[in-house]
Amino acid sequence: MDNPSLPALPATSAPRCAPPDEGQDHVWDVLIVGAGPSGIGLANLLGEAGLSVLLIDRHPGVLQIPRAVHLDGETMRVIQSMGLAQAAMPVLRPGHSMHWVNAAGETLLVRLGLVGLGSQGWHNDYYFHQPDLEAVLRQGLARYPNVRLRERLELRGLTQDADGVEAHAWDLDLAAPLRLRARWLVGCDGARSTVRRLIDADEFEDLGDAHTWLVVDGVLNHPLDLPEHTVQHCDPARPATSIYVHPLRRRWEIMLRPGEDAQAMTEPERIWPLLARWVKPTQARLERASAYVFHARVARRWQDGRVLLAGDAAHQTPPFLGQGLCAAMRDIANLGWKLAQAVTLGASQAGRGEALLATYAPERIPHVREFIALAVQVGEVIQELDPARAAERDHRLKAEGLQFPFPTPTLGPGLHRAGESDAAQGTGQVFLQHTGPDGRWLDDVIGARWALLLRRGVALPPDAERAAQALGAAVLADGGDRIDAWLAERALAAVLLRPDRYVYAGGAEAADLPPLLERLQEALGR
Repeated sequence: MDNPSLPALPATSAPRCAPPDEGQDHVWDVLIVGAGPSGIGLANLLGEAGLSVLLIDRHPGVLQIPRAVHLDGETMRVIQSMGLAQAAMPVLRPGHSMHWVNAAGETLLVRLGLVGLGSQGWHNDYYFHQPDLEAVLRQGLARYPNVRLRERLELRGLTQDADGVEAHAWDLDLAAPLRLRARWLVGCDGARSTVRRLIDADEFEDLGDAHTWLVVDGVLNHPLDLPEHTVQHCDPARPATSIYVHPLRRRWEIMLRPGEDAQAMTEPERIWPLLARWVKPTQARLERASAYVFHARVARRWQDGRVLLAGDAAHQTPPFLGQGLCAAMRDIANLGWKLAQAVTLGASQAGRGEALLATYAPERIPHVREFIALAVQVGEVIQELDPARAAERDHRLKAEGLQFPFPTPTLGPGLHRAGESDAAQGTGQVFLQHTGPDGRWLDDVIGARWALLLRRGVALPPDAERAAQALGAAVLADGGDRIDAWLAERALAAVLLRPDRYVYAGGAEAADLPPLLERLQEALGR
């Protein structure tokens, strides 16, 4: 981490002028606004799918300040699907525990995460310095001649018609307007999203009270005797969180009291006394101090015609579960393959493509809402300011612990068959990943496509085989003991996975597969 020599991927750059064949009359398959992790990640996914992609951002280069610091196993699996897992590993640190401590310094409870690999084939928790991870994702773009990154372009307006979107941008260096045309546009431009404002989608569902916190990132001069885990300081006088990012990098999140001036609290002379229990000014330098309102909200509308929202443009969560970046990566995993399918269908089957993309928000909104609601619940425990109620909380936590199973939500209504039969148990949820009999990870075997996983000994009917071929689906007759056990537990002969590794449906018998695949063919226009 913080290593200037990043993994060996070809460097990418942002051309100041569009190539001659990609001028203002060029029609891109997808225009992405915002070159943060979700925008860059989506561009990698679409580049691998062969789409022509233009990614624009008003800022030059990687923003050199820490923001997100945590991702989970499913997020790492999305990075794996970009082909960037090996490149990302040097900038990631596995972690697995969180302690709740009261004002007297007593440990109220310890929640130990899984040590080792989890169900997604990766550790359940990783910590990182965001500029390092963004640099890896940006380097990945150079693999795709069909993807362009243009910086110092500011989106100022957009219009739509039946065939696509016209974006009105401003070149900040040339002080000149620029017209850009794309079949689809995705706003990955953050919590203050311009795209969201331009489609009049600034109405939110609020899932909890918003509180202002001071977020401080520090770089240590040398390792200190500090906990190598996250600590939630449940002190009603000053709730705080201490995060171990890596040996020379720490983050502190400190709740501001009512009446405190948020801007004034970001001054060093106000910050160092707040950090005194952890670090002295002679031991570290302050890299960043910002006051944030920890919102818990979901935009009510994620799509307007051919314009879609993803990441913080669509939802914001308090950081108590470390799920902000994770939710954004789930968005782009869901959206990426649907955009690729919609573009492949083309104008002759535009209705099918539009219908497919119309499943994006209904699937994702209930899913992300469940994570945000849990973050609010955990935050209420930490943010208690009343001493009497805090004492009651401490007693309860010591006696009962803090019961919250990590969410494994089912997607909302969309392109899957959850709820249609008892045999569809697991449908609409993310599937597991493990190494198969040949030693390769499941996702590396099946690739970014539909996949039919059979229980050992199940013979695929010829018409099901033809339908799978028409879908371009991978067929795996022997995925190993873990898949067999998963299927046996649910009394299934086979399971059909979507390109984002979520379960489309299961079949109790081999005879169930032909009609299942034929219905899917019709929905996808294959």
